[in-house]
Amino acid sequence: MRIKGVARKRWLRKDGVEQSVVRRWMRNGAVESIQPWYITADAPPGLVSLLRLGVRPTCLDAASLHGLWTPPHPATHVFRPRLLRADDYLARAKALPVRSRGGKILTLDKAQQIVLHAPALRSWPCDDPVPDLDHVLTHAALCLPIAKTAVLFESALNRGFLSKHEAERLLASLPLRIRRPLSRIRADAESGTETWVRWWMETRQFPVSPQVLFPDGRRRMDLLVGRSWVIECDSREHHDDPLSYAEDRARDLYLTARGYRVTRLSWEQVFLEWEETQETLLGILRRGEHLEPPHG
Repeated sequence: MRIKGVARKRWLRKDGVEQSVVRRWMRNGAVESIQPWYITADAPPGLVSLLRLGVRPTCLDAASLHGLWTPPHPATHVFRPRLLRADDYLARAKALPVRSRGGKILTLDKAQQIVLHAPALRSWPCDDPVPDLDHVLTHAALCLPIAKTAVLFESALNRGFLSKHEAERLLASLPLRIRRPLSRIRADAESGTETWVRWWMETRQFPVSPQVLFPDGRRRMDLLVGRSWVIECDSREHHDDPLSYAEDRARDLYLTARGYRVTRLSWEQVFLEWEETQETLLGILRRGEHLEPPHG
Protein backbone atom coordinates (compact mmCIF):
# COMPACT_ATOMS: atom_id res chain seq x y z
CA MET A 1 0.00 0.00 0.00
CA ARG A 2 1.53 3.30 -1.06
CA ILE A 3 1.25 6.40 1.10
CA LYS A 4 1.28 9.98 -0.20
CA GLY A 5 4.58 11.67 0.56
CA VAL A 6 6.61 8.43 0.80
CA ALA A 7 8.49 7.11 -2.23
CA ARG A 8 11.01 4.37 -2.57
CA LYS A 9 14.20 5.82 -4.06
CA ARG A 10 14.26 3.24 -6.82
CA TRP A 11 10.77 4.35 -7.89
CA LEU A 12 12.10 7.78 -8.86
CA ARG A 13 15.00 6.28 -10.75
CA LYS A 14 12.61 3.97 -12.57
CA ASP A 15 10.43 6.97 -13.46
CA GLY A 16 13.45 8.71 -14.98
CA VAL A 17 13.90 11.42 -12.34
CA GLU A 18 17.49 12.66 -12.55
CA GLN A 19 19.60 12.54 -9.39
CA SER A 20 20.47 16.22 -9.89
CA VAL A 21 16.76 17.06 -9.64
CA VAL A 22 16.44 15.06 -6.42
CA ARG A 23 19.50 16.81 -4.95
CA ARG A 24 17.93 20.18 -5.77
CA TRP A 25 14.71 19.13 -4.04
CA MET A 26 16.72 18.12 -0.99
CA ARG A 27 18.65 21.42 -0.90
CA ASN A 28 15.33 23.28 -1.06
CA GLY A 29 13.92 21.20 1.78
CA ALA A 30 11.16 19.75 -0.39
CA VAL A 31 12.47 16.21 0.02
CA GLU A 32 14.14 14.38 2.89
CA SER A 33 16.17 11.21 2.54
CA ILE A 34 15.48 8.33 4.95
CA GLN A 35 17.09 5.19 3.58
CA PRO A 36 15.66 3.73 1.37
CA TRP A 37 12.92 6.40 1.13
CA TYR A 38 12.38 9.94 -0.08
CA ILE A 39 9.96 11.81 2.17
CA THR A 40 7.96 14.97 1.47
CA ALA A 41 5.84 17.17 3.73
CA ASP A 42 2.75 15.19 2.70
CA ALA A 43 3.96 12.10 4.56
CA PRO A 44 2.17 11.34 7.87
CA PRO A 45 4.58 12.23 10.71
CA GLY A 46 3.79 9.03 12.57
CA LEU A 47 4.73 6.91 9.59
CA VAL A 48 7.92 8.91 9.10
CA SER A 49 8.92 8.22 12.71
CA LEU A 50 8.58 4.48 12.05
CA LEU A 51 10.60 4.65 8.84
CA ARG A 52 13.36 6.45 10.74
CA LEU A 53 13.52 3.44 13.06
CA GLY A 54 13.81 1.12 10.06
CA VAL A 55 10.42 -0.52 10.65
CA ARG A 56 7.05 -0.37 8.95
CA PRO A 57 3.49 -0.62 10.33
CA THR A 58 1.66 -3.93 10.20
CA CYS A 59 -1.08 -5.82 12.07
CA LEU A 60 -3.62 -3.47 13.72
CA ASP A 61 -1.88 -0.27 12.66
CA ALA A 62 -1.60 -1.23 9.00
CA ALA A 63 -5.18 -2.55 9.09
CA SER A 64 -6.35 0.93 10.08
CA LEU A 65 -4.39 2.46 7.20
CA HIS A 66 -6.14 0.03 4.84
CA GLY A 67 -9.47 1.38 6.10
CA LEU A 68 -10.52 -1.52 8.33
CA TRP A 69 -12.46 -1.10 11.56
CA THR A 70 -9.91 -1.68 14.31
CA PRO A 71 -10.36 -2.12 18.06
CA PRO A 72 -8.36 0.18 20.34
CA HIS A 73 -4.76 -0.89 20.90
CA PRO A 74 -2.23 0.73 23.25
CA ALA A 75 0.87 -0.10 21.19
CA THR A 76 2.07 0.37 17.61
CA HIS A 77 2.59 -2.91 15.75
CA VAL A 78 5.54 -2.87 13.35
CA PHE A 79 7.41 -5.27 11.08
CA ARG A 80 11.17 -5.53 11.62
CA PRO A 81 13.23 -6.44 8.54
CA ARG A 82 15.76 -9.23 8.93
CA LEU A 83 18.69 -6.81 8.58
CA LEU A 84 17.58 -4.79 11.61
CA ARG A 85 18.59 -6.16 15.01
CA ALA A 86 15.98 -6.04 17.77
CA ASP A 87 18.35 -4.30 20.18
CA ASP A 88 17.42 -2.60 23.44
CA TYR A 89 16.94 0.75 21.73
CA LEU A 90 14.37 -0.61 19.30
CA ALA A 91 12.62 -2.60 22.05
CA ARG A 92 12.21 0.62 24.09
CA ALA A 93 11.30 2.86 21.16
CA LYS A 94 8.00 4.72 20.96
CA ALA A 95 6.20 6.13 17.94
CA LEU A 96 3.20 8.31 17.16
CA PRO A 97 0.30 6.09 16.00
CA VAL A 98 -1.02 6.53 12.47
CA ARG A 99 -4.69 5.86 11.76
CA SER A 100 -7.10 6.19 8.85
CA ARG A 101 -10.36 7.93 9.73
CA GLY A 102 -12.94 8.99 7.22
CA GLY A 103 -10.54 8.26 4.38
CA LYS A 104 -7.86 10.56 5.82
CA ILE A 105 -4.58 9.45 7.38
CA LEU A 106 -4.05 11.05 10.78
CA THR A 107 -1.16 10.99 13.21
CA LEU A 108 -2.29 10.78 16.83
CA ASP A 109 -0.58 12.98 19.38
CA LYS A 110 0.38 10.42 22.04
CA ALA A 111 3.43 8.22 21.43
CA GLN A 112 3.03 4.49 22.02
CA GLN A 113 5.42 1.65 22.66
CA ILE A 114 6.09 -0.39 19.55
CA VAL A 115 5.42 -4.14 19.26
CA LEU A 116 7.94 -5.89 17.01
CA HIS A 117 6.72 -8.51 14.58
CA ALA A 118 9.60 -10.87 13.99
CA PRO A 119 10.76 -11.48 10.41
CA ALA A 120 9.92 -15.16 10.83
CA LEU A 121 6.23 -14.32 10.48
CA ARG A 122 6.62 -13.61 6.77
CA SER A 123 9.12 -11.64 4.76
CA TRP A 124 8.11 -8.29 3.30
CA PRO A 125 7.01 -8.93 -0.29
CA CYS A 126 7.09 -5.44 -1.76
CA ASP A 127 8.65 -1.98 -1.60
CA ASP A 128 5.57 -0.25 -0.20
CA PRO A 129 5.74 1.42 3.23
CA VAL A 130 2.61 -0.49 4.33
CA PRO A 131 2.17 -4.19 3.51
CA ASP A 132 -0.68 -5.49 1.39
CA LEU A 133 -3.84 -6.59 3.14
CA ASP A 134 -3.01 -10.30 2.91
CA HIS A 135 0.14 -9.80 4.94
CA VAL A 136 -1.57 -7.45 7.38
CA LEU A 137 -4.23 -10.05 8.20
CA THR A 138 -1.70 -12.88 8.39
CA HIS A 139 0.49 -10.90 10.79
CA ALA A 140 -2.60 -10.05 12.85
CA ALA A 141 -3.73 -13.67 13.04
CA LEU A 142 -0.31 -14.73 14.33
CA CYS A 143 -0.14 -11.87 16.85
CA LEU A 144 -3.59 -11.06 18.23
CA PRO A 145 -6.24 -12.87 20.25
CA ILE A 146 -8.74 -14.65 18.01
CA ALA A 147 -11.57 -12.18 18.68
CA LYS A 148 -9.49 -9.17 17.60
CA THR A 149 -8.35 -11.02 14.49
CA ALA A 150 -12.00 -11.78 13.71
CA VAL A 151 -12.81 -8.07 13.95
CA LEU A 152 -10.23 -7.32 11.24
CA PHE A 153 -11.28 -10.18 8.94
CA GLU A 154 -15.00 -9.36 9.23
CA SER A 155 -14.36 -5.67 8.63
CA ALA A 156 -12.37 -6.52 5.49
CA LEU A 157 -15.18 -8.79 4.26
CA ASN A 158 -17.95 -6.33 5.07
CA ARG A 159 -16.21 -3.42 3.35
CA GLY A 160 -15.45 -5.46 0.24
CA PHE A 161 -11.68 -5.34 0.68
CA LEU A 162 -11.54 -9.13 0.92
CA SER A 163 -13.64 -11.73 -0.90
CA LYS A 164 -14.88 -14.93 0.72
CA HIS A 165 -12.53 -16.92 -1.49
CA GLU A 166 -9.56 -14.74 -0.49
CA ALA A 167 -10.46 -15.09 3.19
CA GLU A 168 -10.61 -18.88 2.85
CA ARG A 169 -7.20 -18.89 1.16
CA LEU A 170 -5.67 -16.83 3.96
CA LEU A 171 -7.24 -19.00 6.64
CA ALA A 172 -5.93 -22.16 4.96
CA SER A 173 -2.36 -20.87 5.43
CA LEU A 174 -2.76 -20.43 9.19
CA PRO A 175 -2.12 -22.97 11.96
CA LEU A 176 -5.13 -25.14 12.85
CA ARG A 177 -5.46 -23.58 16.32
CA ILE A 178 -6.10 -20.21 14.63
CA ARG A 179 -7.85 -21.41 11.48
CA ARG A 180 -10.52 -23.47 13.25
CA PRO A 181 -12.19 -20.69 15.31
CA LEU A 182 -11.81 -18.16 12.49
CA SER A 183 -13.78 -20.44 10.17
CA ARG A 184 -16.97 -18.79 11.48
CA ILE A 185 -16.15 -15.26 10.30
CA ARG A 186 -18.98 -13.52 8.43
CA ALA A 187 -19.32 -10.71 5.91
CA ASP A 188 -22.41 -9.01 7.37
CA ALA A 189 -20.97 -7.59 10.61
CA GLU A 190 -21.29 -3.81 10.31
CA SER A 191 -18.87 -2.88 13.11
CA GLY A 192 -16.12 -4.29 15.25
CA THR A 193 -18.27 -3.89 18.36
CA GLU A 194 -20.88 -6.15 16.76
CA THR A 195 -18.26 -8.77 15.89
CA TRP A 196 -16.79 -8.60 19.38
CA VAL A 197 -20.09 -9.11 21.22
CA ARG A 198 -21.32 -11.82 18.83
CA TRP A 199 -17.99 -13.65 19.06
CA TRP A 200 -18.19 -13.59 22.85
CA MET A 201 -21.69 -15.05 22.82
CA GLU A 202 -20.93 -17.69 20.20
CA THR A 203 -17.84 -18.81 22.11
CA ARG A 204 -20.05 -19.39 25.15
CA GLN A 205 -22.71 -21.07 22.99
CA PHE A 206 -25.46 -18.56 23.62
CA PRO A 207 -28.00 -18.40 20.77
CA VAL A 208 -27.19 -15.26 18.77
CA SER A 209 -28.11 -14.27 15.21
CA PRO A 210 -26.62 -11.24 13.44
CA GLN A 211 -28.41 -8.85 11.08
CA VAL A 212 -31.93 -10.21 11.58
CA LEU A 213 -34.68 -8.30 9.77
CA PHE A 214 -37.06 -6.07 11.73
CA PRO A 215 -40.72 -7.12 11.60
CA ASP A 216 -41.18 -4.36 9.01
CA GLY A 217 -38.72 -6.18 6.74
CA ARG A 218 -36.77 -2.98 5.98
CA ARG A 219 -34.21 -2.61 8.75
CA ARG A 220 -31.92 -5.02 10.55
CA MET A 221 -31.04 -5.69 14.16
CA ASP A 222 -27.33 -5.87 14.97
CA LEU A 223 -27.77 -8.99 17.10
CA LEU A 224 -30.82 -11.02 18.10
CA VAL A 225 -30.07 -13.10 21.19
CA GLY A 226 -32.45 -16.01 21.59
CA ARG A 227 -35.90 -14.99 20.40
CA SER A 228 -36.50 -11.59 21.90
CA TRP A 229 -33.35 -9.79 23.11
CA VAL A 230 -31.95 -7.28 20.63
CA ILE A 231 -28.46 -5.89 21.18
CA GLU A 232 -27.52 -2.81 19.19
CA CYS A 233 -23.76 -2.08 19.10
CA ASP A 234 -22.53 1.47 18.65
CA SER A 235 -19.51 1.54 16.37
CA ARG A 236 -18.25 5.03 17.14
CA GLU A 237 -15.90 6.12 19.88
CA HIS A 238 -17.56 9.54 19.94
CA HIS A 239 -21.24 10.22 19.33
CA ASP A 240 -22.00 13.69 18.05
CA ASP A 241 -24.40 13.09 15.15
CA PRO A 242 -27.92 14.13 16.19
CA LEU A 243 -29.47 12.40 13.16
CA SER A 244 -27.88 9.07 14.06
CA TYR A 245 -28.92 9.54 17.67
CA ALA A 246 -32.54 10.14 16.66
CA GLU A 247 -32.54 7.13 14.30
CA ASP A 248 -31.13 4.90 17.02
CA ARG A 249 -33.90 5.91 19.42
CA ALA A 250 -36.56 5.40 16.76
CA ARG A 251 -35.26 1.88 16.17
CA ASP A 252 -35.31 1.12 19.89
CA LEU A 253 -38.85 2.44 20.29
CA TYR A 254 -40.11 0.41 17.32
CA LEU A 255 -38.66 -2.84 18.67
CA THR A 256 -39.79 -2.21 22.24
CA ALA A 257 -43.34 -1.56 21.04
CA ARG A 258 -43.32 -5.02 19.43
CA GLY A 259 -42.22 -6.82 22.56
CA TYR A 260 -38.47 -7.01 22.14
CA ARG A 261 -36.05 -6.19 24.91
CA VAL A 262 -33.47 -3.75 23.50
CA THR A 263 -30.01 -3.13 24.90
CA ARG A 264 -27.70 -0.62 23.31
CA LEU A 265 -23.99 -1.09 24.02
CA SER A 266 -21.62 1.82 23.54
CA TRP A 267 -18.11 1.56 22.11
CA GLU A 268 -16.79 2.35 25.59
CA GLN A 269 -18.80 -0.44 27.23
CA VAL A 270 -17.46 -2.98 24.73
CA PHE A 271 -13.81 -1.99 24.62
CA LEU A 272 -13.03 0.08 27.70
CA GLU A 273 -15.38 -1.46 30.27
CA TRP A 274 -15.64 -4.98 28.88
CA GLU A 275 -15.07 -6.89 32.13
CA GLU A 276 -17.99 -5.14 33.80
CA THR A 277 -20.12 -5.36 30.65
CA GLN A 278 -19.56 -9.13 30.43
CA GLU A 279 -20.80 -9.64 33.97
CA THR A 280 -23.92 -7.60 33.26
CA LEU A 281 -24.67 -9.52 30.06
CA LEU A 282 -24.16 -12.86 31.82
CA GLY A 283 -26.58 -11.82 34.56
CA ILE A 284 -29.28 -11.11 31.96
CA LEU A 285 -28.58 -14.33 30.03
CA ARG A 286 -28.78 -16.48 33.15
CA ARG A 287 -32.37 -15.36 33.70
CA GLY A 288 -33.29 -16.93 30.37
CA GLU A 289 -35.81 -14.27 29.38
CA HIS A 290 -34.19 -13.97 25.93
CA LEU A 291 -35.47 -17.47 25.09
CA GLU A 292 -39.08 -16.34 25.30
CA PRO A 293 -40.86 -14.90 22.23
CA PRO A 294 -41.45 -11.14 21.96
CA HIS A 295 -44.39 -10.07 24.10
CA GLY A 296 -45.92 -7.75 21.52
